[in-house]
Amino acid sequence: MANAALSVIRPVVRAGSAIAPGLAGRIAFDLFCRPGIAGGMDSKQRQAAAAADKRLVAAERTLLSTCAGHVVAYRFKSEPPRRGQVLLVHGWTGRAAFMLGFAPALLKAGFDVVAVDLPGHGLSSGKHLTMPLAMDALSAARRALGRFNGVIGHSFGGAVAVVAAAGAVPAYRPLDVERLVLVSAPDRMSDYFNAFGRGIGLGKSAQAAMNGRVLQIAATPLDRFDGQARLKDLRLPTLVIHDREDREIPFADAESMAAAGPHVRLMATETLGHRRIIQASSVAKAAAEHLAGG
Repeated sequence: MANAALSVIRPVVRAGSAIAPGLAGRIAFDLFCRPGIAGGMDSKQRQAAAAADKRLVAAERTLLSTCAGHVVAYRFKSEPPRRGQVLLVHGWTGRAAFMLGFAPALLKAGFDVVAVDLPGHGLSSGKHLTMPLAMDALSAARRALGRFNGVIGHSFGGAVAVVAAAGAVPAYRPLDVERLVLVSAPDRMSDYFNAFGRGIGLGKSAQAAMNGRVLQIAATPLDRFDGQARLKDLRLPTLVIHDREDREIPFADAESMAAAGPHVRLMATETLGHRRIIQASSVAKAAAEHLAGG
């Protein structure tokens, strides 16, 4: 959240935490789930978004109906013979177009490529994004477009990929995939809930109420979204790609997920940070090779 917004909201939240911690926790959860709360993009980011969106012109566009409105999916078809299709899931405040750096290598490997704008992002409807809303979007894509052989998720999209494959939200069937690629993905979602709470001044009881909202809306506790634990259960061949200089998601998160077992492989990069990593051709090549069974 932007510093200016924090300076206004922090004293209000602190007061609310002391007087009505349950209400303060619910309000904090609502803020946490609003991708636009940090403000709009700056001019450089808008230029990058416009350039990325141009690459969607060649895609087959599908409007998917979800419980919260609609989600937009974009599909690029490879030349026959096809291996199947791969789903690209962007991160928080991202959009489908930002993931298209993976498309050329995947198409060359024989995969159709599907990218989605998650709820509250890109051209999809809504102002909120929660894990159940993300599961609903991926389920809608599966119903409309068919099975996905693999998923590439960036940042929060990586957490979404793991939760979807594991079926960690009881209302949704597991996404039947063969392999995963997690790029700059978080391990323990609770760490980011708690960091957000500290940033806006939540007290201990209000923080517990905020974290408890996950159980109320997802019918599962927050720790069910821990990457390492779910990867241990899944046993799916997984490639974790993370930059050592990532300032948003620590490299330690990648190391933790890689410790889930021999079916998880860690690829470390240098100097790519949290966002440039999804535009690197070496990363796209490694992802395509892993999904093709290499």
